[in-house]
Amino acid sequence: MATIHLRVPAHPDYVGLIRSTAGHVAARADLTVEQIDDLRLAVDEAFALLIAHNPNLGDVSVTFEVAADTLSINLLGPDGSPELDRSTFAWTVLQALVADLQVTATPSGASALHLVTKVVASA
Repeated sequence: MATIHLRVPAHPDYVGLIRSTAGHVAARADLTVEQIDDLRLAVDEAFALLIAHNPNLGDVSVTFEVAADTLSINLLGPDGSPELDRSTFAWTVLQALVADLQVTATPSGASALHLVTKVVASA
Protein backbone atom coordinates (compact mmCIF):
# COMPACT_ATOMS: atom_id res chain seq x y z
CA MET A 1 0.00 0.00 0.00
CA ALA A 2 1.23 3.49 -0.85
CA THR A 3 0.33 6.47 1.33
CA ILE A 4 0.65 10.14 0.37
CA HIS A 5 0.08 12.99 2.84
CA LEU A 6 -0.75 16.57 1.88
CA ARG A 7 -1.54 19.55 4.11
CA VAL A 8 -2.82 22.82 2.69
CA PRO A 9 -4.34 26.02 4.08
CA ALA A 10 -8.14 25.92 4.36
CA HIS A 11 -8.54 28.37 1.50
CA PRO A 12 -10.25 27.93 -1.90
CA ASP A 13 -6.99 28.79 -3.68
CA TYR A 14 -5.65 25.33 -2.78
CA VAL A 15 -8.43 23.20 -4.25
CA GLY A 16 -6.48 22.96 -7.52
CA LEU A 17 -3.49 21.46 -5.75
CA ILE A 18 -5.63 18.81 -4.10
CA ARG A 19 -7.48 18.06 -7.36
CA SER A 20 -4.21 17.73 -9.23
CA THR A 21 -2.72 15.45 -6.59
CA ALA A 22 -5.86 13.29 -6.61
CA GLY A 23 -5.62 12.98 -10.39
CA HIS A 24 -1.97 11.96 -10.28
CA VAL A 25 -2.52 9.43 -7.50
CA ALA A 26 -5.56 7.99 -9.29
CA ALA A 27 -3.59 7.66 -12.53
CA ARG A 28 -0.78 5.84 -10.70
CA ALA A 29 -3.43 3.51 -9.23
CA ASP A 30 -4.51 2.61 -12.79
CA LEU A 31 -7.99 4.07 -12.52
CA THR A 32 -9.90 4.66 -15.74
CA VAL A 33 -10.09 8.15 -17.21
CA GLU A 34 -13.71 8.41 -16.04
CA GLN A 35 -12.78 7.32 -12.51
CA ILE A 36 -9.97 9.88 -12.42
CA ASP A 37 -12.35 12.66 -13.47
CA ASP A 38 -14.94 11.55 -10.90
CA LEU A 39 -12.31 11.45 -8.17
CA ARG A 40 -11.04 14.93 -9.00
CA LEU A 41 -14.58 16.28 -8.77
CA ALA A 42 -15.23 14.37 -5.52
CA VAL A 43 -12.10 15.81 -3.90
CA ASP A 44 -13.13 19.29 -5.08
CA GLU A 45 -16.58 18.92 -3.48
CA ALA A 46 -15.17 17.41 -0.27
CA PHE A 47 -12.65 20.24 0.13
CA ALA A 48 -15.37 22.84 -0.50
CA LEU A 49 -17.61 21.25 2.16
CA LEU A 50 -14.80 21.25 4.72
CA ILE A 51 -13.89 24.91 4.27
CA ALA A 52 -17.36 26.31 3.53
CA HIS A 53 -17.82 28.03 6.87
CA ASN A 54 -14.28 28.93 7.86
CA PRO A 55 -12.11 29.85 4.90
CA ASN A 56 -8.59 30.83 5.94
CA LEU A 57 -8.97 29.18 9.36
CA GLY A 58 -6.39 26.46 9.81
CA ASP A 59 -5.38 23.67 7.44
CA VAL A 60 -6.90 20.72 5.63
CA SER A 61 -4.96 17.47 5.81
CA VAL A 62 -5.41 15.01 2.96
CA THR A 63 -4.19 11.42 2.98
CA PHE A 64 -4.31 9.22 -0.10
CA GLU A 65 -4.01 5.47 0.46
CA VAL A 66 -3.60 3.23 -2.56
CA ALA A 67 -4.32 -0.47 -2.08
CA ALA A 68 -4.71 -3.29 -4.60
CA ASP A 69 -8.45 -2.78 -5.07
CA THR A 70 -9.24 0.61 -3.52
CA LEU A 71 -8.09 4.20 -3.38
CA SER A 72 -9.03 5.91 -0.12
CA ILE A 73 -8.86 9.63 0.47
CA ASN A 74 -9.18 11.05 3.97
CA LEU A 75 -9.70 14.79 4.36
CA LEU A 76 -9.52 16.40 7.80
CA GLY A 77 -10.84 19.94 8.03
CA PRO A 78 -9.82 22.73 10.39
CA ASP A 79 -10.72 22.61 14.09
CA GLY A 80 -13.90 24.33 15.19
CA SER A 81 -15.82 23.87 11.97
CA PRO A 82 -19.57 23.36 12.13
CA GLU A 83 -21.05 19.98 11.24
CA LEU A 84 -21.12 19.32 7.51
CA ASP A 85 -24.37 20.18 5.76
CA ARG A 86 -25.57 16.96 4.15
CA SER A 87 -28.53 18.63 2.44
CA THR A 88 -26.45 20.49 -0.16
CA PHE A 89 -26.06 19.72 -3.84
CA ALA A 90 -22.31 19.29 -3.20
CA TRP A 91 -23.07 16.46 -0.76
CA THR A 92 -25.35 14.75 -3.27
CA VAL A 93 -22.69 14.98 -5.97
CA LEU A 94 -20.04 13.68 -3.59
CA GLN A 95 -22.13 10.62 -2.69
CA ALA A 96 -22.66 9.83 -6.37
CA LEU A 97 -18.95 9.99 -7.22
CA VAL A 98 -17.43 7.57 -4.71
CA ALA A 99 -18.12 3.97 -3.72
CA ASP A 100 -18.16 4.77 -0.01
CA LEU A 101 -18.43 8.03 1.93
CA GLN A 102 -18.15 8.45 5.68
CA VAL A 103 -18.09 11.50 7.94
CA THR A 104 -16.64 11.72 11.42
CA ALA A 105 -15.88 14.53 13.83
CA THR A 106 -12.84 14.88 16.05
CA PRO A 107 -13.08 15.97 19.71
CA SER A 108 -11.61 19.35 18.69
CA GLY A 109 -14.50 19.96 16.32
CA ALA A 110 -12.85 19.12 13.02
CA SER A 111 -14.85 17.29 10.38
CA ALA A 112 -13.28 14.38 8.56
CA LEU A 113 -14.39 12.88 5.26
CA HIS A 114 -13.39 9.39 4.18
CA LEU A 115 -13.85 8.71 0.45
CA VAL A 116 -13.26 5.31 -1.15
CA THR A 117 -13.26 4.44 -4.81
CA LYS A 118 -12.83 0.96 -6.23
CA VAL A 119 -9.85 0.39 -8.48
CA VAL A 120 -10.93 -1.05 -11.81
CA ALA A 121 -7.86 -1.13 -14.01
CA SER A 122 -8.17 0.65 -17.33
CA ALA A 123 -8.01 -1.41 -20.49
